[in-house]
Amino acid sequence: MNTAARLERLRQRLREQELDAIVITHPSNRLWLSGFTGEDIPPNESAGHLVIGHDAAVLVTSRLNSVLAQREALGFRVFDRERDFARGDATVLEELGARRVGFEDRAILYRDLRVLQEALGDHVELVPVGSLVDDLRTIKDAEELALIARAQEVTDAAFQAMVRDVRPGMTEREIALRLEQALVEAGADGVAFPIAVASGPHGALPHYRPTQRTISVGEPIVIDMGAVVGGYCADLTRTVWIGEADERLEGVFAVVLAALEAAEAGIRPGMTGREADKLARDVIERAGYGEAFTHSLGHGVGVRVHEAPALSPASEHVLEPGQVVTIEPGIYLPDWGGVRIEDLVVIREHGVEVLTRTPKRLVLA
Repeated sequence: MNTAARLERLRQRLREQELDAIVITHPSNRLWLSGFTGEDIPPNESAGHLVIGHDAAVLVTSRLNSVLAQREALGFRVFDRERDFARGDATVLEELGARRVGFEDRAILYRDLRVLQEALGDHVELVPVGSLVDDLRTIKDAEELALIARAQEVTDAAFQAMVRDVRPGMTEREIALRLEQALVEAGADGVAFPIAVASGPHGALPHYRPTQRTISVGEPIVIDMGAVVGGYCADLTRTVWIGEADERLEGVFAVVLAALEAAEAGIRPGMTGREADKLARDVIERAGYGEAFTHSLGHGVGVRVHEAPALSPASEHVLEPGQVVTIEPGIYLPDWGGVRIEDLVVIREHGVEVLTRTPKRLVLA
């Protein structure tokens, strides 16, 4: 990871906001800025914090992680905390002589903030920085784009290798386990999120964990999955079925596919997330399914599978070249099921580059 360039971009923001230093507590931002892959156990077991000043970069961690940290966080001084992380952060900030310190108000424990306030005293001002680092992550460099493309390639390969083996009588959970194995065999470091396999009426639930329900001929099966490669995520959804689809399934699938194609053809840099969402939502609304499209069109993908920018009816995020987003319209009908089709794309100067290679329509024998 080219962390030196990322640190310089962050330091430029510190200068703009007249901050002497910043404390990084969000695991994804810590990875992006340092390369340190230590594992956290949410919500309160952290593998480490970063303290970054204009001339200093420190990873505050425990002795359990210090060897890994020294190996991965190149250019960082590793500080082994003796007590809790916030007191370690405070010690480093005092060494730096920082007087105006940013903190990630969206990703800090209340207790850690209180400890920082008490340890640093009134002569240090703690300043919430909102999504400052998250915003820096939205535009991917060449290395990041290559890793995301590789993660998507692995995801496509795993999906296509396994899905044609799906048979009536298999359970959702069995299919999910086989897909996870296929991801690892295809080269994934792990899964970007728990794999969803939602069959029949379960497909009406956009966020769904597979159960022991067995799949049947002719019903929609929504599969959502993604690999992690080198710390970067992919995301893929396809709706498949075994045998012949009835008229309703064919009709709903056609509307969702048309919405996806309209968005991929129309998205341009300079648009807002709201305008991008509308491209697909208009197609679904004209077909009479507007209320059944219950989520946003898409989201950014990077070291997290859900990050900025948002493609939603309320999003004023401006799309820029180098951003990676999902395009995933869906229709969800209670007691029947759902259809979602999702591609991963890169925003380019004149439109989008689709990274996904899995066919949109797959009918299983």
